[in-house]
Amino acid sequence: MTAGADGAGETSHWLGNRLDLTDIAGLLLDITVPRFGDGGAVFVLERLVAGHTESGGQLVVRRLGNRFRGPDGELGQVVMPPGELLAFLPASHYGQCLSGAGPQRFDAMDTTVMDRIQPGARQMLARHSSFLAVPLAAHGTVAGLLVVSRTGGAAPFTDADVTTIADLAARAGASVADADEFARRRRDGEALRRGLTPAALPVPDHVEVACRSTPAPGHLVGGDWWDLISLSGGRTGLLVGDVMGHGPAAAMLLAQLRAAAHTLADLDLEPAEVLRQLDRSAAALTDGACATCVYAVVDPAEGACTMSLAGHLSPVLALPDGRTHVPPLPAGMPVGLGAGTFGQARIKLPPGAVLALYTDGLVESRTWSFTRGVLALRSAISGEHGDLAGTCDALIDSLRHHEDDVTVLLARIPSGCPG
Repeated sequence: MTAGADGAGETSHWLGNRLDLTDIAGLLLDITVPRFGDGGAVFVLERLVAGHTESGGQLVVRRLGNRFRGPDGELGQVVMPPGELLAFLPASHYGQCLSGAGPQRFDAMDTTVMDRIQPGARQMLARHSSFLAVPLAAHGTVAGLLVVSRTGGAAPFTDADVTTIADLAARAGASVADADEFARRRRDGEALRRGLTPAALPVPDHVEVACRSTPAPGHLVGGDWWDLISLSGGRTGLLVGDVMGHGPAAAMLLAQLRAAAHTLADLDLEPAEVLRQLDRSAAALTDGACATCVYAVVDPAEGACTMSLAGHLSPVLALPDGRTHVPPLPAGMPVGLGAGTFGQARIKLPPGAVLALYTDGLVESRTWSFTRGVLALRSAISGEHGDLAGTCDALIDSLRHHEDDVTVLLARIPSGCPG
């Protein structure tokens, strides 16, 4: 059994765009068994998968996959399930490999390792008399290891074998590092996204509300925010904002502005006063936050809505008879620029009419002006409206240009609402 030099090239080609650890392990085993050995297994440090660290001085790893050639020559997995956790002592062959000592050749499995695996696996490994453990490393950091073994009838691993297989593992290690970084960013983004999602949103009295918000392509979190605030007299505050930029930095500014905006709106201030105070708060942030914002207060008892803009696109109003229009509102400057004053306007919001608040990602792109986009939005939202959540989905599916964060919030005073 000899190692082929073409294996390294295949690994580089196959693994170059893989960002899933299980896929990487499977492809690596496809190359190594049976070409280089009668058995193989891929392990990754558990801290990369779930953030765990060493346990009691031992190195905790997760088995991503294994493959062995049985007595009949058929390849398959023995009783060593993928995903199983193991702890290796630093002094073991596996532990030394994981600790940076480089490839390890040995002729018998460590007793502690054999004691920790299931009987069927021990029986299989008892047929193997030559083992090689090589690190999966990238940028000088070991992320896991590849173990290849041969049965008693095969030649032991030579120096040339070690060089070739270690090169395979190094190439796979770069993919493991990329997958780990991608997974870490995804975990961080998901945690940040969950932290930015309004929790325990109130169910407004006599106002139906639905919202959808999606980040720009390639980002797990964006710079858009929205919120609902229950106010006295059965009124409901609606907030939609858009921080400049994307990603975690924009999301952190978003979190600060959203918290400030919610607190100000909860004081039951007039919409224009909420934006004036938010402008002062944003200007005081050390990172120089700048955001557009629209704040609307819906009053079902009066069948009306009071709105104020801070550099934001005006909402669209879709009437029950199919007509749509953009209410004339004072434009205002984005918050964070120290504008000082903002205007507001009160409009009629008859039962059954739908008020659409949104960010520019819904109606504008590099090749699509916001004027054209707003006309498309008005056309899409005119006519009969059923479930508002379904309407939100339909608007994003039909209008989104996949270049920016998108948020759309729809509100309606249902027909028959007591005035």
